[in-house]
This record gives sequence, C-alpha cells and structure tokens, in this order.
Amino acid sequence: MILSDAQIRGANSEGSISIDPFEDSQLQSASYDLRVGAQGATTSSKKIVDIQHDGYLLMKPGDFAIVTSHEILNFDNCHVGRIGLRSKYARKGITATTGLQIDPGFRGRLTVGLYNLSPKQITLPFKDDLLSIEIHRLEEPCRKVYSGPFQGKLELGPSDIEAVVENDSMTHSEMLTMLSSLSRNVGELSNDVKTMKWIIPIIVSFGIGVIAILVKFS
Repeated sequence: MILSDAQIRGANSEGSISIDPFEDSQLQSASYDLRVGAQGATTSSKKIVDIQHDGYLLMKPGDFAIVTSHEILNFDNCHVGRIGLRSKYARKGITATTGLQIDPGFRGRLTVGLYNLSPKQITLPFKDDLLSIEIHRLEEPCRKVYSGPFQGKLELGPSDIEAVVENDSMTHSEMLTMLSSLSRNVGELSNDVKTMKWIIPIIVSFGIGVIAILVKFS
C-alpha cells in the first residue's frame, strides 16, 4: 500500500519511518521530496565538493556525479521506498543511476548517481528538490532487512571518489568537448571545400588561357 501525505506524516511521527529533517513543505500528495545534500563529486572535479559551502554542484556536459541526500532516512521492517528523479532535472537531461528501491531496515543518507546527458552545464543547488520517494507499507514485516555496504552511511568517502575516477580513460565531458571541436573542424573544412569549388575553376581557366597564349606566340 502506498502511503498518502497524512500517512507519511503519521508514520514519521510514530517512528516506523524517519525522515530527518522532516518538513511539511517537502510532502506531496503521496510522496516526499528529498533534497540535494552537502556533498557531491563529479568526473570533472575528481574530489569531494562541499555543496553547502559552494552553494551548488556543477555538472559539465557528460559528467557523472554522485550526490548525498540532505535527509537521513530510517525505515523499519514494514516499509519500503521507491525513488525517482524529479522531472525538472530529467527534462534538463539528467538521468539517475541509483537503485530504485530503499529496502526495509535501511538507515542513512542516500548516495545518488547522476549523468548529465545534455550539451549544457547543469547546476544542482544545495537543498534543491532532487528525488521523489514513494513509501509503501508491507502486508507483513519482512524477516530480512537491509544490511548492505551503504547501511548507516552519512557522507562520502575515499571509495566513492575512487568509483568516480577509477577509469583513467577520457571522461564523458572530455569526449563531448572533443566531439564538439571535431564538429567545428568539419564545418570549417566544409566551408573551405565550398570555397575551393569556385576557386579551382578560375585557376584552371587562367592556366588554360596562359597555355593558349604561349602556344599562339611560340
């Protein structure tokens, strides 16, 4: 069963789920909006960025980024979450690579993977709405709760940065820059070819005229 806004508020109040901080302004009719947290990293920055200090995380074209959620979540063994990227970012060309489900028993901040598939720079402002979470109540408590590597995780660490920069090959942003440069070069070459189309006949005609004159007076 998907929880309504009143049920999400009630579950948070009674402690069966916890969204910290919980703000009514983030509550939708049957979901809750999670926001951009204090830390992030991109393939361009290759380091942890203090989003709270800088005010935003900059994603260059083709960048892959990881971002923490502002909210800390805590689910009991009777609730599961379904998350999705807010449509305003999807329309800009951002796609999320994070898992779609928050398992029963999860505790911590979410770490979200994002790709900028657009040809433009996109900024993620601190505490801006990023994800929408639907909360489902199970018909009966599950016996096995989440105990994976992200349990209790609250901030980014060295392993997260390694995951972003572990591939020493050309980054997506660098590839897009190269392709853009190549496109410009092809365009310039095309213009040169168009110019040569009318220059070459003139040169040939002039050469033929010179040869004719030389033959006449030889």
